[in-house]
Amino acid sequence: MVAVLAACKTDAPTENSPVDTPAPAPVTDREGIPVSTPAAEGISDSALKVLIANASAERSEGVVILRNGKVVYENYFGRIDAPIMAMSASKSFVGLAFGFLLADRKLASLDEPVVKQLPTFADADPRKASITYRHLLSHTSGLDPTRDMGDIEAKAIVSRTLFAPGTGWQYNNAGVDLLALLAGRLAGKPMDQYLNEKLFVPMGITSVSWVRDLHGVPLGAGEMRIRPLDLAKVGQAILDGGQWQGKQVIPLDWMAASAAASTTFAPEYGLLWWRLVNYTAIGITSDLLTQWRSMGAPDSTMAKLQPLVAESYTAPSAYYAAMAARLTPAEYTAFMKWLGATNHMPYFRVLGTTPSLGISAQGWLGQYLTIFPEKGLVAVRMRRALAEDYTSPTEQFGYRAFPSNVFRLVP
Repeated sequence: MVAVLAACKTDAPTENSPVDTPAPAPVTDREGIPVSTPAAEGISDSALKVLIANASAERSEGVVILRNGKVVYENYFGRIDAPIMAMSASKSFVGLAFGFLLADRKLASLDEPVVKQLPTFADADPRKASITYRHLLSHTSGLDPTRDMGDIEAKAIVSRTLFAPGTGWQYNNAGVDLLALLAGRLAGKPMDQYLNEKLFVPMGITSVSWVRDLHGVPLGAGEMRIRPLDLAKVGQAILDGGQWQGKQVIPLDWMAASAAASTTFAPEYGLLWWRLVNYTAIGITSDLLTQWRSMGAPDSTMAKLQPLVAESYTAPSAYYAAMAARLTPAEYTAFMKWLGATNHMPYFRVLGTTPSLGISAQGWLGQYLTIFPEKGLVAVRMRRALAEDYTSPTEQFGYRAFPSNVFRLVP
């Protein structure tokens, strides 16, 4: 009552008297996530300035940073807050679908052969009969990685293997498209619908959509659209042990399996998640030579590189110098050109890494969902494709330094 009476005594403003406009109340919540300041959450001001400058220079269109479960930075660089194609970061969500399938007992084991779901899968190539879900999730299937975005099933059935399943590693878009098809078969509904019910709806996320093939199968390798903030929400749930606002929305054991090295051929990779490691050694292995040969590399070049199998290198420059020393200039140029023209053929094997600091879903154009659990950090960076992105021979504005810039935010 005293406050009301005091207010009544205030002189009413005249036409010419200034009117005080109260400052807007600070935002304390962003769609269920508390909002804080970088300083309050221990973010380095200098490191954040570097990240923002780099993000702007790399033409970013969405950057979201969470620390301690709070939004500390969100910027759309003059663009609208709307879904963006996640590109190959979509693959990690195909992986999440298999975590749910195992938890729901719709799949007994990742080591089941795919042919159980696709009886004609191995008709074109008997080696395909041994391909398992684990092979596809770890990029060790040997399946031809060439995509057919119009008919995923037909492409999978006619495809052949490039190397024996389980004997090498090759990043494989077609294999992940196939996983999206198989997830739908196992779930009894399209994979995108299954993920909506299991993950996105429980988290209140409505921005997600997928491009589909002619039969309605979502293109798992890279065609999921999602808002940057919603991508960050999923990252926070993963960091929090699969929980979102007190609900278990992601199987905890699945994320542990996804974050572990899935194969000795590529210790930097889990189950459709990149492991945030530094390479301590790289080199050529016997299985890599076999894989190169199976793809059509010249036998004479392979013979000259054979002695390097016993060697390891701590720097890429030393590795490539050793290769060049074994070959003539013409042979080296031709071989490197051949490698560059293949579909994600490895240039080397990773022989050693530092311990993993976190995990990341990553895609073309520099789409990132990066999670550093020990630092309590979740960060997203995205941008939309430009016309020149489809004609440039190399990736433009991919912001390769984003994970390391995020890591430095917390001393």
